[in-house]
Amino acid sequence: MRQQGFTLVELVVAMAVLISLATIAIPAFQTSIGNAQIRTVAESIHSGLQQARMEAIKRNARVKFILQTNSAWQIGCVTVVTGCPALITQRSATEGSSTNTAVSADNDTAVFSSFGTRDPATAVGLTVVNVTNTQVKNEERRALRVLLAAGGNARVCDPAVSGAGDPRAC
Repeated sequence: MRQQGFTLVELVVAMAVLISLATIAIPAFQTSIGNAQIRTVAESIHSGLQQARMEAIKRNARVKFILQTNSAWQIGCVTVVTGCPALITQRSATEGSSTNTAVSADNDTAVFSSFGTRDPATAVGLTVVNVTNTQVKNEERRALRVLLAAGGNARVCDPAVSGAGDPRAC
């Protein structure tokens, strides 16, 4: 007579193998998720800066990008007139980011001129935004930085990369 199914010993061995694999894989998944959260926040801020720049060109007016607490941001016109409102768009901190991500910037506001460049009339403006995740170990963390050049171009870079000619380097 043939038996169908698994024996208890086979089931216990299979469970032991699965548990040992999960024990090894879960920390790696947590690191990967934490680094993905860093990337999401950095790309969101980069996108917001680019959108503010495009709005300034499109509306032929000075437009400001305001970085708020916990990676939230908003875009609006510096001078409110018909066709250029105080609030054009915004992103709340709960959209796509985690409470574990930490954002620090040299200033909270960037103003773009109607030419799409950083407004020279604004003496001190946002130029550097650092994004990190407090739940990921330092040696495994891929912190990112968003840089805003005087010409209005924003880019995301990795401060840990130092190779000459590497496009990821800051």
